[in-house]
Amino acid sequence: MHLNNYFERLNFNNGKKINVSKKTDINFSHIMHWHPFIEILVSLHDNNEVTINYTKHVLKTNDLVIIYPGDLHSFEHIDENAFIIVQFPIDLLMIMSEFNTNISMFYQYHCIKYDPSNIDADRMIFLIKQLPALYDSDTLFNEVRIYSLLLEFFVMLGRYCVNAKKEGFSGDASTDYKSTKLMAEACLYISQNCTSPLTLDDVAHHAGVSKYHFSRMFNKFTNMSFIDFLTTERIKRTESLILNPNARITDIAFDSGFSSVSSFNRCFKKIKGISPSEFRETMIDNAFQSHA
Repeated sequence: MHLNNYFERLNFNNGKKINVSKKTDINFSHIMHWHPFIEILVSLHDNNEVTINYTKHVLKTNDLVIIYPGDLHSFEHIDENAFIIVQFPIDLLMIMSEFNTNISMFYQYHCIKYDPSNIDADRMIFLIKQLPALYDSDTLFNEVRIYSLLLEFFVMLGRYCVNAKKEGFSGDASTDYKSTKLMAEACLYISQNCTSPLTLDDVAHHAGVSKYHFSRMFNKFTNMSFIDFLTTERIKRTESLILNPNARITDIAFDSGFSSVSSFNRCFKKIKGISPSEFRETMIDNAFQSHA
């Protein structure tokens, strides 16, 4: 259900945590929107188009798309049989420490082009294509089996992302691994301390490298500047705080590490597409309708 020009609410059937479908709701697919759950798509046709955070991807058959909570996205030139669609709360993954550590790396790979010569990419497609039949079956513990396949999917995806990142660094395999691990740990450190007045110097010192070397590696690893990454992490932190109707926006801004309310409002709207107060109203309305 689409509540406004930005937010999509999803009801999970019969108390389940995972939805699997082969039917796309095309009524608002062309509208830029976001949702608070993960969505995995496998393109079933050539020339499907998806725009994620203002980057357009023209898809071919078996191309993969992963849309994370908060990603602004829309679709063009699709019909109701365009994708296999899998949707579930990110909490199912966040209980795993390895996923937490590498979450920023996962967020960089929204579209994975199908390559039958790539074992991980081929295996990911195979796993997702098993889910519709399993979802519709009466097999005992079928949702648990779906969950186990999704975990295996993210193992493959993680390996794919790490290998892709290694290609961005030069040097031997040992150096590539150390660089990738160092940047993943730095991202986790920023995420855990984003409400503090962190600086590039602070994080570089924590990583044990010069800030110039760190900045270059960090940009290559995240495709973002340190400031943009820190701001994004702070905005993620505010999402749960905003859900408290008694919390003042001013307090949320400062508690999340922003130096001013105007800076918070500007950054929030840039990332989410709506203001913090509009976000609160939408989310509270969504929670009310879910329990009505």
